[in-house]
Amino acid sequence: ANHLTQGGLDVRLYDRGRYPAVLATFRGASPAKVMLSGHFDVVRPEPDDSQFKPRIEGDFLWGRGAADMKTVVASDMVWMLERAAAGPPFPPINLLLVGNEENGEGDAFGTPHVLADLEHREAWAPEMMVVGERTGEEGTELFGRVCPESRGIFRMRITARGVCGHTGVGGGPADLLDKLVEVRSVLASVFKRHLTLSSLDGWETTTRFPFLSVGEPGVYNITAGEGVLGIEIRPIPGDDLEGLVAEIDGLCRELGLETDLELMEPGVACPPDNLHFLRLLAAVEEVSGEPAVVGKKKPGSSARFAPGGNQVVWGQTGIGPHSSDERHFIPSIKPYLEVLDAFAGRVGEE
Repeated sequence: ANHLTQGGLDVRLYDRGRYPAVLATFRGASPAKVMLSGHFDVVRPEPDDSQFKPRIEGDFLWGRGAADMKTVVASDMVWMLERAAAGPPFPPINLLLVGNEENGEGDAFGTPHVLADLEHREAWAPEMMVVGERTGEEGTELFGRVCPESRGIFRMRITARGVCGHTGVGGGPADLLDKLVEVRSVLASVFKRHLTLSSLDGWETTTRFPFLSVGEPGVYNITAGEGVLGIEIRPIPGDDLEGLVAEIDGLCRELGLETDLELMEPGVACPPDNLHFLRLLAAVEEVSGEPAVVGKKKPGSSARFAPGGNQVVWGQTGIGPHSSDERHFIPSIKPYLEVLDAFAGRVGEE
């Protein structure tokens, strides 16, 4: 925030909650039409913090967050500062950086909280969000794909409750593990009725049961009083999430289980006639000399919070996010900045 302020930008720092956010705008500019969006938080490294010591090898910057997505955050900051230094007229573009994307942005101040604040204070919403997550994922692309469709995120906990008792007594409490394994098996068929689990082009929804917790490890002679099954779904646009929730709730009531819906954020698709989407495609073609490659973004991102689905995910090239091999393809930085210049010129033509 200080760096952007010192560079001549107006900065609003959202720091009243656990996770801060930074909104930067050009001074004296008309209300922004396009919001550049990114996040500066990262997934915790394993097995230790050695990944926080970045290094350059050949064309790659190695380190935790290099690909996801500190390099694009830095690129956006550099671009905003250079445009501010060039003086008016400024393009109608602002920049939002948040600190809890990897946690799902449910707490303040994630993207939905900042957008709600701007809507309340200024009756403003972006006509387009350009989310800078990496979209070159092969490792050597100079230009990332432009992705107008993105998957959402769905998280639910199913809880089984019982009574602790002695395992050696006949007719003791029911085994909660059996109940949760049973519902997990049934859910496979429930998912098929509401979700796109297979497709010819690979654009499909994924479902996982990331945890199943029953009992205390090492304690053999006491039955568990509680068990929890976790569900995570990455839905594509058009999936019937409300119908899915209704069926899961009904099934769990019949089995005497509890449900807790933590997140239900559907996939998003940019309206194909959004002028800013078309301008971004034209800007990529202008700089690259070839038609922009249009793709679909499988990992979740802040794009799902864009009002009316008016968003694209478009960034640079990175490999191995969330892994010890995470690295960013340095030659993809300059083309990204050149496309931003060409795109800004088109947005500012109105």
